[in-house]
Amino acid sequence: MDKKYQVFISSTYMDMKNERQAAVSAILEAGHIPAGMELFAAADKKQIEVIERWIDSCDIFMLILGGRYGSIDPDSGKSYIQLEYEYAEKTGKPFFALYLTENAIQEKARGSLGLDAIERNDSKMLTEFRRTVLSKMCSSIEDLKDIRIQAGNSIRQLSSTNNLDGWVRASSVNAIHGLQSTLPPKIEMFSDTSERYHVNEIQSGRRLSTVKIGIRNTGGKTLSNCKVYVEQIEPPPDIPGAGSTKLLDTGVFQLRHDDPERLIEIAAHWDHIDQFRFVTPLPGGAFGNPFDLKDIGKRTFAIRVKATECERSAKFELITDDLKRLHLKFLCYIE
Repeated sequence: MDKKYQVFISSTYMDMKNERQAAVSAILEAGHIPAGMELFAAADKKQIEVIERWIDSCDIFMLILGGRYGSIDPDSGKSYIQLEYEYAEKTGKPFFALYLTENAIQEKARGSLGLDAIERNDSKMLTEFRRTVLSKMCSSIEDLKDIRIQAGNSIRQLSSTNNLDGWVRASSVNAIHGLQSTLPPKIEMFSDTSERYHVNEIQSGRRLSTVKIGIRNTGGKTLSNCKVYVEQIEPPPDIPGAGSTKLLDTGVFQLRHDDPERLIEIAAHWDHIDQFRFVTPLPGGAFGNPFDLKDIGKRTFAIRVKATECERSAKFELITDDLKRLHLKFLCYIE
């Protein structure tokens, strides 16, 4: 199916208008959708929150780094382009970076921009950020034609090596809908290092760490009466009767084949307690003792998703780090 990918363009603005326009043209010529903050209407929320929401909605993040560090976010003291870059990297967004060479920056300074093409206030911050960008996969830019070449090549490479959502014509979706609806139901489970599955938040001065998995129905028929269980815990808990299968506190739900991913909380940990607990109902109701397990650094366990139509189990690894944060890793399906 022919997909169009939405590409977020990050750069400083006043000194990089021509480069941004070249990137927009390259993305459009490749049949995809450019997105950048100058295209968005003003919002009441904090600017960085709006930026992060748009990065989340895009398939690919593109940075063009020139000779300026850019506008500074008052809360972090970092430029918005650095915050954008760090957010894309932290959330696992597929990205590529292009940077102007020193010769290209000096050439811009000899033009109409003059010294406005060169950073004069936050040169140390720019140098450190530039060093970070150049330590990763990136391509140098001498002139505008390089942007057109590199943007198209990078989008093709990222689309071939990542499972990007993209956009498709409604007619294409309708054409495969009938075929997909005849497929048997199938359960898929997902987890990675992004904040989507690893949530760390401060509540009453304490850090609460929660790990989640995503569940999808990749078959054709609706999954009904779905329940999620944790079992096969290794090493086994030293709580009497705790080694048996436990129903996670998710309620009973159904999943159509065209439903989005359903996020399920698996385990939680407070940073001031040397225990964590799977998100299971409290035994004995609200006044029962929580199903707490001692911190031992690492455990493996299975998650079983059971529906009326089918079921599937997968093995996961749970690690508690020195800061009492939980980390969840998908290992394999148990066939």
